[in-house]
Parts: sequence; C-alpha cells; structure tokens
Amino acid sequence: MASYIEYEGDAEDQEHSKIGGSALLPEAIKWPIDRHGRKMLFLASLSSQLLKAQCDIVIPEDQVLSIFCPYERDNIECAIDMARGRETGCVIAHFAKEPRQEFNDPIAEVKKLVLNEDVETDEDEFSEDLDDKIGGNPNWLQDRFDYTGYDFVLQISGLYFGKIIPTHKHIFMGGMFYVFYHPSDNKGLVTLQYS
Repeated sequence: MASYIEYEGDAEDQEHSKIGGSALLPEAIKWPIDRHGRKMLFLASLSSQLLKAQCDIVIPEDQVLSIFCPYERDNIECAIDMARGRETGCVIAHFAKEPRQEFNDPIAEVKKLVLNEDVETDEDEFSEDLDDKIGGNPNWLQDRFDYTGYDFVLQISGLYFGKIIPTHKHIFMGGMFYVFYHPSDNKGLVTLQYS
C-alpha cells in the first residue's frame, strides 16, 4: 500500500523512521563511502514495521533500513553521479543501535516520516504526480529503468526536500530521488532523474 509522506519537525534522533540526524548504524558496520573514498551522508532510516506495511518488504523486527548518499556541499558532481549510476548510494538493513554520525556535514534537523493516508496515491508510473511517497510504484520523470529483483521503497522530490531541509537543499539538485531494495541480498539502489 502506497502512501504520501509528510515530515514532522523536531523528532528524536532515536526515531526509526526519519530524515536527517544520525544513523542508527552498529559500530561493527563500516560507515559507507562513495566512489571517491569519501564518507556518505546519512539521509534516512525506515522501520521494519513501515517497510512491511507500505512496501511489503520484510526485514527482521527491530531492524531499520538506512539510506546513505554521496554529498558534498556546493558540488553538483554527487548529484550527477546519482543520476548516471545506480550503485552510488548505500541502502542497508541492520539492527538499530545508538545514534552515530561520521559525516562532516550532516543533516542536523531530524524530521519524523509521517504517512498521509487521507489522499490516495497515483500509481501510474508516468503520472505527473511527483509527491514524496513510500511504496507502490515510482512516478518516473524520464524513462523507466529496469529494477528487476529490487522492490521500490520511496521517492523524494528534490524541490520539496529543499523546503523541508533548507541546509541541504541542493542535495538532489531539484531532481527526483528513488530508492530500491533487494531483501535477499540486503542491498539497494538509488538513482536521480530530472525533467
């Protein structure tokens, strides 16, 4: 079941379904790095309950799905990498531990992900409805790409993201950010598209 996403401000860093803040990544897992060897930005985490309810993705209870992406302030190269290659981010399920931060320019604001179940999502893959959502089908800005074996998790509009997280408003350079996950391999794909 797909739902549009809204964001509530001033959430706790321990929140399992959130944008920003610190990762709940165990110390035993190395902080993800990009293709240049730089540590990635922790973007979001999603609880196992949310993934099951919205995406029909099952990960063990008490785990979260963490999403990392390349980012360097005032450097469009990171967004270009995400648009050109789908192996640029890191999507991984793990047990939630104490908040941890190793990125030098984190999203300090922590926003809780809240579902807007009052509005039915548009599931036409080429709809012009480009709101942030979790589950269902992605709404493509360009041609559909083959993500066989991966489940669609969420999409985030770069334009809207810049309004809710102004400190990192250029992270997606106005594009649409898509996240996919392969449960049996515990890995994901991220990509950006532009209109």
